Amino acid sequence: MILEGRRVLVTGGAGFIGSNLIEKFLEQDNYITCLDNLSTGRMDNIFGFLDHPRFNFLKGDIRSLDDCRNAVHGSEIVLHQAALGSVPRSINDPITSNDVNVGGFLNMLVSSKRWWN
Repeated sequence: MILEGRRVLVTGGAGFIGSNLIEKFLEQDNYITCLDNLSTGRMDNIFGFLDHPRFNFLKGDIRSLDDCRNAVHGSEIVLHQAALGSVPRSINDPITSNDVNVGGFLNMLVSSKRWWN
């Protein structure tokens, strides 16, 4: 996908997929906000972007509606990559997996809808 000059939010941007999306969209002259709580993502994945003038890192959690609303503000496009993966983890701790993957996703939907309405 080619985008140019757009304001893009990437949740889970410090993860493997999110950081690769960020790299590609920065190459296409977009303005990127990355929201990540670094629970599974790594700063190493985004370290090269931290000084980029069109990159903004927000340490936050999709389980927080306030964090989601702050991150979405001003975005034109939301690429929601944040999740808590691992089937064994979801079996051992289904409450946290549900909170992140279902509740966090709902927070992103509500925040995005509110911003664009």
